[in-house]
Amino acid sequence: MQEDPNTDTVNVTVTDYLDPEGWEIAFEPYEGEPQAALTLGFRLMELKLSIRELDMHEALQDLDLAIDCLFEHSDFRSISRELFETAIAGKLSTDREELLRKLGMHI
Repeated sequence: MQEDPNTDTVNVTVTDYLDPEGWEIAFEPYEGEPQAALTLGFRLMELKLSIRELDMHEALQDLDLAIDCLFEHSDFRSISRELFETAIAGKLSTDREELLRKLGMHI
């Protein structure tokens, strides 16, 4: 019988799928779409926060990697990675949010 890579299982681990290059390819549609990248960042952070309590260290590391790759498609790439994570975690102060808006960012 012919092998079907979609249904046949081989000894594959999760980390075989989630590498920086894979995330970069997955996020190519976000190039030039910083608002969409920010929106996805919010969703990834929600997912990260919800699985943190499940003690899934590998999944958390992979989500951090995904957020790092997504950061490159956001308006925050010209400011800072830390500020990007603060924004997608919903922890921006009103002063910082106002400053970012004055700088032309859409939050």
